[in-house]
Parts: sequence; structure tokens; C-alpha cells
Amino acid sequence: MGNRDLKRRLADYLDRTGQEEIDDGQIRRTVARCVGIMRQQPAAPAGDWTSFWRFLSDVFHFEGIALLLPQGAVLLATCLVAASSPLSPYALPMYMPLFILAVIPTFFRGQRWRVSEMEAATRTSGAQLALARLILACGATLTCVTFLLGLEVWLRHSWENLGRMVLYCLVPYLTCMTAMLALIRKRVKDGGPLCAAAALGSVAFWRFSSVLFPWLYEVSALGIWIAAVLAYAGLFAKEVAYIIRAGRDVDMYGVVG
Repeated sequence: MGNRDLKRRLADYLDRTGQEEIDDGQIRRTVARCVGIMRQQPAAPAGDWTSFWRFLSDVFHFEGIALLLPQGAVLLATCLVAASSPLSPYALPMYMPLFILAVIPTFFRGQRWRVSEMEAATRTSGAQLALARLILACGATLTCVTFLLGLEVWLRHSWENLGRMVLYCLVPYLTCMTAMLALIRKRVKDGGPLCAAAALGSVAFWRFSSVLFPWLYEVSALGIWIAAVLAYAGLFAKEVAYIIRAGRDVDMYGVVG
């Protein structure tokens, strides 16, 4: 029996059962017939698994511009501000959440276009895609921040505050990145707008903290910054470990129900 013949019989049966009482025996026979047809089909050849680095290259090919270009725009705007007047180390934290804001559209693209379930149906269940995006985004941010700190050192002709500036950059970035990954993992509906609001709120917080809490940026407060870096680095590592485990076990990751 061909597929066309089976489709015709099913349509005829459904037309008849629209006004008749459903016959359980007929349903079982139809299901058994469908199973028999499926078992007669030739098995699909098993495809080779694509290595993660090849997959990362493909993600870079298709989404590299969407991940790198917005971060480059943030870097350019920040450098223009710094070139006109060297940035105070106190001002650095407020610029870091902008790098997260620049990549939110890419990380939540599946949710925005309502194809999260399609991503979950792939071999990697979306986990490797999230990990590849994370590697590209963090790599681009690291390059941008390194360039920005190098510009600050060159404009000030001093390496004196470099260690503090690194801490001032790491804390807000790790905070926002961890929050974004948590929203993706917990499958929060409208996670993109929530993450964007959190990033903008972080910008405002770090802007006003330098005015309201100047002691937070003094040398005596370095212990607080180091503790914050260690705490958020641990949370960030935990989120990354969850992504890796989900990809290895082919579990669903980041699907909005």
C-alpha cells in the first residue's frame, strides 16, 4: 500500500467517523498498518557528527557579523568618548553592560522569531549553539576591553591603575552575562526584553554608584571587587558547565514553552 492510498483510506475513515462512533478496533488496525508501512521504509543512513570546532566555524560564518559588529560599535563609541577626555576608572563599569546589550538580539533570536522548539529538535538541542555564541561573544568582548584598556593606559601614560580597571570591567560584565545565561537556561518567556532591561539598569547603577558611593572605588575597597569577581566567575562557570552538560547529554536547553 502506497502513501497516497493510505492517505485516502485515512481520509475516508475520518469522514465516516465524523458521524459514527469511533471503533477502537479499527483505530488499532490503522495504527498497526501505519507501523508496518514505516518498518518497510529503508533506514536513513547515519550521518557523521560534526565536530564542535567545525560547528563553531559555521556559527561564526552565519552569526559572526551579528555578534561582532554591535560590540565593535560599542567599542568605537566608548573610544571616542575616551579620546575626547580620558575615562575615569570609576566610569568604566557603566560601559561593560553595553557589550552584553549588543549581543542580546543574537542570543534570543530563536525566542524572538519563535523557532526555539526547532533549535531544540536538532542533535545538540540548542546547547552547542548557545556555547558557540558564548565563545564568540566573550572572545569579541575580551578583544574590545583589551583595546579599551590599552587606549586608557596610552592616554594616561601610566600603568598604575590597570589592575583596578580590569576588576572594574570584569564585575559588571560577569554579572550581566551570568544573568543572561540564567534567563536562557530557565526558559523565561520574554527573556530578551528582561535581559535588556537588566543591562540598562546595570548601566544606571554603575553610573550613579560612582557618585553616591565613591568609597567603593577606592584602593581600600579592592577586596570587595576581588570577592565579587570570584563570586560571579563561579556563577558564570556554573552556567557554562550546565550548557556543556546539556550538549553532551543532548538535553533541551533554552526552550521557551
